Amino acid sequence: MTEKRLISKIKNGNSRAYKKLYDENVNSLFRFMMQFSKDKDFVADWVQRAFIKAYNNINSFSGKSKFSTWLFSIAINEMKSDMRKYSSKNILRLDENTENLMAFDQINDFEWKQEMKQLLSDLDENKRLVFILFEIEGYNHNEIAAMLEISVANSRTTLSRTKQILKENWLNNRDGYGKAK
Repeated sequence: MTEKRLISKIKNGNSRAYKKLYDENVNSLFRFMMQFSKDKDFVADWVQRAFIKAYNNINSFSGKSKFSTWLFSIAINEMKSDMRKYSSKNILRLDENTENLMAFDQINDFEWKQEMKQLLSDLDENKRLVFILFEIEGYNHNEIAAMLEISVANSRTTLSRTKQILKENWLNNRDGYGKAK
């Protein structure tokens, strides 16, 4: 069943259709959100709240983007809301997670994986979000712009700057290894 048809059924009150949409998106959303916190309880809460908000606001979903784009946007806003709420208490920080970047699980060079995770954790929130959404999750700039409520040009510029920062930081911290390549 196509996403468009599922959405239509959900808007008509079909809870089974929503369960199917949930099942199709929950793992990728959870994996994505794990890149921003070690605390699985926080992540589970963000994911749950995102799905609840998506369900409660399904009639406002226009279908101009994929459902997952809209859902990720909701989850990112939930995360940012918690970051603002807890930042003064220093309970939750985006840079805590350096262990769960699943995109690097296939890489054999353990040292390089750890360095890359550290480089990503050193980025500010927006740069990390754009980089992960584009390079790891595979979203395009139009989708990222919709999720983060920024312009497509801003998404492209942020990605370009982020890649340059990652390259410079990696080369500066490699004790000559990066310069030899």
